[in-house]
Amino acid sequence: MFKQDIEFYSPTNLKSYNLDQTMRYQLNMLDNLDVFTRRHSENVANLTCRMCEYLHAKKMFTIHATICAYLHDIGKLFIPSYILQKPTILTNEEFEIMKTHTTIGYNMCMKDLKLKPYARWSLISS
Repeated sequence: MFKQDIEFYSPTNLKSYNLDQTMRYQLNMLDNLDVFTRRHSENVANLTCRMCEYLHAKKMFTIHATICAYLHDIGKLFIPSYILQKPTILTNEEFEIMKTHTTIGYNMCMKDLKLKPYARWSLISS
């Protein structure tokens, strides 16, 4: 069986596909709020991009999927920092608040014409 060595996590392979000023602003807001969430979004985008390349996905699909990955947690902008950055286990109430970030992200993207094409992927973030 043919084995190909692929390093899926490689920051040098991360491409900032079509990230216009609006999207960069949103990501910078995430970075200011929570560095961990920003780094997580970059890592998810990197892995998504690398998997698309590995699977020889079409360029436009790779671009779309990479942008979706960057923006998948954008709703966390509206989660209180005491919950988002809590170092211990969330209470049931805090967890319920945290789970709203998917719907918040979806609604946020739907209200912005530039972000609208990526909206539904906010709903499936974890």
